[in-house]
Amino acid sequence: MRAQPELRLFRQRTWFQRINNYSAIWRNIQSGQIFFGTELKRLLRCDEAWLRTTAREYLAHPQAWQNLSTLRSPSQRLDGFAKSLDVAEGFALWALVKMLKPKVVVELGVNRAISSRLWKEALDTYVPQAQLVLCDLVDERIFIDDHEARFIQADAFESLPALFREYSVDILHNDAHPYDLLRWSVLEALRHGVPCLTFHDVGSGRRGPFRLESSTLTEEERIAHRVDWGQYGHWERHVMAELLAPSLLSEDFAKTAEWECQIFDSLFGFGVALRRPAQT
Repeated sequence: MRAQPELRLFRQRTWFQRINNYSAIWRNIQSGQIFFGTELKRLLRCDEAWLRTTAREYLAHPQAWQNLSTLRSPSQRLDGFAKSLDVAEGFALWALVKMLKPKVVVELGVNRAISSRLWKEALDTYVPQAQLVLCDLVDERIFIDDHEARFIQADAFESLPALFREYSVDILHNDAHPYDLLRWSVLEALRHGVPCLTFHDVGSGRRGPFRLESSTLTEEERIAHRVDWGQYGHWERHVMAELLAPSLLSEDFAKTAEWECQIFDSLFGFGVALRRPAQT
C-alpha cells in the first residue's frame, strides 16, 4: 500500500473529477438516458425500471465512482495519477455485479486500485460475503486495504493457476495488457469454466487504445510487441476476438453458441463476455 500523503495528494488533484462524475450520474438519471441502457438491457436481460433503480444505487455509493476517470477524459492528466474505468463504464460494471452476484472476482492488473475500489463497493452492496482477489507484479494500491481484498504480488503466470485451484472464480477481470498474459489467462479461465470475463482498454475510437490494424500481426509478432501500446495498441480486444467471437474486431456485440459479448462504446472501452446457459 502507498503512503497516506500520496492518497491526500490524489484527492486534492481529483476534486473536480469527483464533482464531474457526480454531475454526470445525476444528469444521466434525470434525463432517463441511463448509461449504456440499450446494451445492458440486451446483455443482462433487465428492464428499464431495474436500470433506473440500479443507477440510483450507484449514485448513492460515491466511494465506487468518485475517483473513476471522467467521461471521455483524454489523458491521465485529467485523472489524478492514473487512467481507470470511466464513470459510465463503472456503471456497467456495477450493474453486472448486481445482476450476477459473483462470489469470487479476480482482477489482473491493479495499479492504484481505483477499479478495485469499484469492485469492492459493488460486491459489498450486493454480495457482502464475496471474495475479491487482486493480482499484480508490484503493489501500488492506495484505494484498497489488505483487510478488504486479498492482494497477491506475483507473476500471474504463477498465481492464477493456484487461484483457479483454490476458488471457483465467477468473474475474471483483465486489465493487465501484455498479449501473451492476456491470451493465456483467458484460456485458463475457459478451461476452468469461468462464466464471466471482463476487460478494460478495448475501445476502438479515434483515441481508443485498440488498433484494428494490429490484427494482421502473427502471434509471434504480437508477443514481440506485447506492451508496445503506442504503435500497436492494447491487446484485450484482439484476445476477445481470437478466443470468443471473431466479429468483435469490428462489432461491439457478438453472440456465439457459448458466449454473449458486449463492448461498451467509451473512450477506453469496457468489454464483457457472459457464458450462455447450456442448451437442453
